[in-house]
Amino acid sequence: MNLSDLLNKTTIYSPVISNTRNGSIQELLNHLQNLGHLSSTIKLYKYIEELENNHSTAAGKGIAYPHSTSIEIEDLTCVLGISRSGLDFNSPDGQLCHIILLSLSPENNPAKHRKFITLFRSMIENSNIRTSILEASTPDEISEIINNWEENDQLMNDLE
Repeated sequence: MNLSDLLNKTTIYSPVISNTRNGSIQELLNHLQNLGHLSSTIKLYKYIEELENNHSTAAGKGIAYPHSTSIEIEDLTCVLGISRSGLDFNSPDGQLCHIILLSLSPENNPAKHRKFITLFRSMIENSNIRTSILEASTPDEISEIINNWEENDQLMNDLE
């Protein structure tokens, strides 16, 4: 599995306009709906909002991972949102979240979600990658950063 299989210029949403956690989640769900992945966002939004209210999906270092399962989704579907100003996701380190990876899994296959998040975390833990993504002006530039990381990561794995 590659990050670029799910994160590309159409599924990278930048900049997120909303200045609230819930508004940004709705904005990202609307983007997936506009791409044809969802017919409606109301139930998913309410479910994700409830999850966020009970336990923040912020992981620290300016990153949040809101997620849900959906009967409308046949395969893992993600949208990467970039907030220039940062959003309060009640992060454990107190930082505002600038990188929001919203993922939707089919109800019968949550394992792919965990693998994808693990792979995304291995990339985003690199502070240079995080900075480059935040400084990028377009989804195309962010997609290129992800592709370059994958190529370099694969090269390093081949050398081992």
